[in-house]
Amino acid sequence: MSRQDRFSQRQGLTLILGLTVVLNALGCTPNPNEKTAGKGRHQPDLNTARDISCSELNALITNRPDLLIVDVRTLQEWEQGHIPDAGRIDFLEDDFDARAFALPKDRPIALYCAAGGRSSDAMQKMKEAGFSELYNLRGGFYGWEDAGEAISEAPPISLPQKGQ
Repeated sequence: MSRQDRFSQRQGLTLILGLTVVLNALGCTPNPNEKTAGKGRHQPDLNTARDISCSELNALITNRPDLLIVDVRTLQEWEQGHIPDAGRIDFLEDDFDARAFALPKDRPIALYCAAGGRSSDAMQKMKEAGFSELYNLRGGFYGWEDAGEAISEAPPISLPQKGQ
């Protein structure tokens, strides 16, 4: 390889590295249209709403007596069995928002559906409505059942309203 070829190759690598640095820097710049926290820097809020496993839900049930468990499946799904001590608000019903948004926003709430899709959507809606601590059971009731966890056929618990 000639001296000129090595020089051109080095220039090309320098250009690629320079572009990479510039693009990375641009990608790390906060979007001015996003809400920011702290001193003008975007702080991702990872604890407000997140997916959890069956074992994590069991730990919450054990360690957080103020935890609300909310099944967002239909009545027909509920009647096939559900997580013990759960309340029920059907995500597909027209009154879901009114009923869900009436729950205390400062209590931890674990949501689940059959496989995790509806409860993930419900968690997102509730997060946008200002709920402070939300969990979505990854795999939903099917995952809970497959893990051999306890299943109940008791009526749903009465879910508290704001201020209760």
